[in-house]
Amino acid sequence: MITRERQAFETLSRDFIQHAANRMERLRSIVERAEIDGRERWEHTLDGLRGLRNRATAHIEAAHRADDDAWPFARARADQVIVELMRALDDIDRRMQRLAA
Repeated sequence: MITRERQAFETLSRDFIQHAANRMERLRSIVERAEIDGRERWEHTLDGLRGLRNRATAHIEAAHRADDDAWPFARARADQVIVELMRALDDIDRRMQRLAA
């Protein structure tokens, strides 16, 4: 059973990281094209997102490498960082939509 859970987690995590990368690229494209005040601040915010994505990737990799006894804890840590990244992406997306309006 744990093997199926691990495989499902790895598949979903890989898909999430790819989806996050696509969203981040779209956001970066918006910032690059927009003529907005505080552009450096937006670029810095996006750099922070990239760091958070790298952190999520590292935790996912740690869960992948964990033995069966440590896997539930490693997965919980990865899930926590994934949630942080999702919330950060959603927050920045909302802020950019308001800026564009």
